[in-house]
Amino acid sequence: MACPPAATTWRCRRTGSAGYDTAFREGASVIAVVFQFEVKRGREADFERFHGADGEWTSLSRQSRSFIGSSFLREFASPPRYLLVEYWSEMVVYERHLKDLAGDIEALEAQRADMVASTNSLGIYHALDVPDRFGPTWSQRDGR
Repeated sequence: MACPPAATTWRCRRTGSAGYDTAFREGASVIAVVFQFEVKRGREADFERFHGADGEWTSLSRQSRSFIGSSFLREFASPPRYLLVEYWSEMVVYERHLKDLAGDIEALEAQRADMVASTNSLGIYHALDVPDRFGPTWSQRDGR
């Protein structure tokens, strides 16, 4: 099925429900914020709950209309090492999210500090290909 004609100014992607996800404007820059964590042994389950689909960190991120979702990865070879990739639709709104919720973010970072041996920001990237928006870690917002 081809993209609807009205979607010509939008990047049109087919969704799993035979519809189209036109939430991203053509040429819009989706950003990916990437973190690496070394988790303390024995704290892996707590850390996974904290950053998981229903965790405190994801819940706070969902308060922003710019939060698209996240990918949460655990390394096979070194189980206490994780990557978190957060996708945001707008850099300006992401920065405002950091500013407006600074107190809440600092409180969650302090809570996370008890679970991790190290946290490394790997950078902010232009997302060249964003995964389809399905599953529990993706924002349930419809873009309105």
